[in-house]
Amino acid sequence: MYKAIISEAFESDLDSTLTYIRTVLFNDTAADNLLDATEDKVAKIAENPTLYPIYHDDDIARRGYHYAIVGNFLIFFTVNDEEKSVFIARFLYGGQNISDKI
Repeated sequence: MYKAIISEAFESDLDSTLTYIRTVLFNDTAADNLLDATEDKVAKIAENPTLYPIYHDDDIARRGYHYAIVGNFLIFFTVNDEEKSVFIARFLYGGQNISDKI
């Protein structure tokens, strides 16, 4: 088991997404489901981060970012095997230009 370290950027990304779903789309259920799925995925990442691949963009891959899919969103994280930790960096919509955000 790895320790999950959650970045402020990840928290901000997730909060913005959930706020949008709740206040613009008026869908509290979808926001709650996304939050539950995201929390579950972060727990699974901490259990075994090597299950998730390195991101396919060369620049992002060189920096060691793995990704996990949650619906239409991607969780980006790095792994520190020596410290047995994962740094949960970003929560981004998969349809946007990811390389500008990481």
